[in-house]
Amino acid sequence: MKTPPPRAQGGPAILAALRADISSGKLAPGAVLRQAELAEQFGTSRIPVREALNSLQAEGLVQIEPNRGAYVTTLGADELHELFDLRVLLETDVLRRAVPLHTERTLRRLESVQHELDGETEPLEWLRLDRAFHDGLYAPSGRPRSLQMVASLRASVERFYLAQLGPEARRPGWNDEHQRLIALVRAGDADGACAMLAGHLRETEKLAVSTLGSLI
Repeated sequence: MKTPPPRAQGGPAILAALRADISSGKLAPGAVLRQAELAEQFGTSRIPVREALNSLQAEGLVQIEPNRGAYVTTLGADELHELFDLRVLLETDVLRRAVPLHTERTLRRLESVQHELDGETEPLEWLRLDRAFHDGLYAPSGRPRSLQMVASLRASVERFYLAQLGPEARRPGWNDEHQRLIALVRAGDADGACAMLAGHLRETEKLAVSTLGSLI
């Protein structure tokens, strides 16, 4: 557990801190999350801790069970494959809807985020920028509920490939695929962009599955 902060933190800060600890692997799959300990850690009451845990459960990162309490969700290979199947279905759908609605301004924003990604070396910051890239790629679709589901699915699987985000691993491939996605969207090629995205997600799936044994 982290050293208690000098002053109480509110619900959003607790949620962000716990989400980061789960995504980074500091809180491993199966780790028990006790409300009393977390309240002391964050210098607050149990109420914002409980709210944060409920939010994390909605994101698929935490499981809350009667008589057992809260713990970090553990996934098996079959569950991970299912989550990526859902990602491919939803993300290609919102991308297909977004392609004809992208503008020069939205594409420039994507290029700006990608420029930052190309030079980023810190894994958690790279992950944040990668989220921003995909959010910007899908945003013109105008499908808020689908986008919310996409974000939840992504949050459920990010921790399984974060540990492999070294410069020598998938990151160069990811960055190249992002550049090609931008080019296809700029050309208005929805079919090509969706095919590229599906392949991009499947390569990420392979990386995520390969880490399962090391995280448990």
